[in-house]
Amino acid sequence: MENRKPTLREIISSLVFIVFIGTFFILNFVIPEPAVLISERRVPAKFPKLPKLTVESIQDGSFFKPILDGSFMSKFDDYAADRFVFRDTFRGMHAFMVFDLYRQTDKSGLYRDREVGVGEFKKTNETSFRQTTEKILKAAESLAGYDMNIYYSIIPDKSTFAGRYMPGFDLGIAEAILFNVLGEYEYIRIADILDADAFYKTDLHWNQSKIMDVANHLLEGMGANTIPGVYQGVVAGEFRGLYAGQLALPVDADLITYVDIPGLRVRYLSEVTLEFEDGPLYDMERLSGVDPYDFYLRGPQPLIVLENDNAPDRELYYFRDSFGSSLSPLLANSYSRITIIDLRYIHISLLEMFIDFVPGSDVLFMYGSQILNNPSVLQA
Repeated sequence: MENRKPTLREIISSLVFIVFIGTFFILNFVIPEPAVLISERRVPAKFPKLPKLTVESIQDGSFFKPILDGSFMSKFDDYAADRFVFRDTFRGMHAFMVFDLYRQTDKSGLYRDREVGVGEFKKTNETSFRQTTEKILKAAESLAGYDMNIYYSIIPDKSTFAGRYMPGFDLGIAEAILFNVLGEYEYIRIADILDADAFYKTDLHWNQSKIMDVANHLLEGMGANTIPGVYQGVVAGEFRGLYAGQLALPVDADLITYVDIPGLRVRYLSEVTLEFEDGPLYDMERLSGVDPYDFYLRGPQPLIVLENDNAPDRELYYFRDSFGSSLSPLLANSYSRITIIDLRYIHISLLEMFIDFVPGSDVLFMYGSQILNNPSVLQA
């Protein structure tokens, strides 16, 4: 059989393919790998390491195990994908195909809705909810000697207010579990006070200037003075939340707003000195950080104290998650002192080292569905 010479078109096609692949190969070596994937708010995967090469690791097979079981290549795939040049461009192309070309309802669990925007709406895991609620019960019982007025609430996932069915959070199941475990305490339901407009379209959190009614409802439920008048929200800047980067498609930015509350003293527990130090209520510098929502009360903090000399002589101990960063200041005109406790960053057994609990005070446990679905994060 006579060997056929490749045509000019075939040669050109092969050269173009080689140049295309070669260019990306070179670029991936020349361009430094990112320290942080900013749009996704995470650290990229690192190059996987094999066990140390020794006679023993060869004899017992431990050196070859990651190769044979596929774990090395799986981690390498993650590493290669995270450091691939033009990663965000290709992610955007993939998202366009999923949502706009194929008309799928979600991209790897990420949904897009006209009413609530973008979100990763996870189902209510009954086992996880019960385990987390039992941790809340343990924390509440640890305060039994102080004769506290204990209240609890739940922040519904914003998918609850979507314009169509979302296969996520089930408020009925969640409340049934809470009632069953925490029934001896008083429940304050805020789901009826919320709507889609209260939440950022590109993030899971709520907008501080849109939750005045929620704050008043909680204060009324705890028998405290409600907010006098109506606070005016001040625009701090544009905000593209967690889900904007995960979506990988152009989305309109939210406006991050705040309520100016004069006269508050804010003290943060320093993880270096283990002393409380003064700080800002709103940290403008964090608006340009990886997570602009950290603008509120400096984001993740183990303990924060809000003091207001002009408020009634009354104390509140607020066990919270990240939603509490924006809610807490709205409660501060009703309490002379609010101690904000985040059990994700401090164990319940350490609280009495830093807090002088005042008997007869109010206690509020309030978490969103993300925390309630993940019992391992609370240290109780």
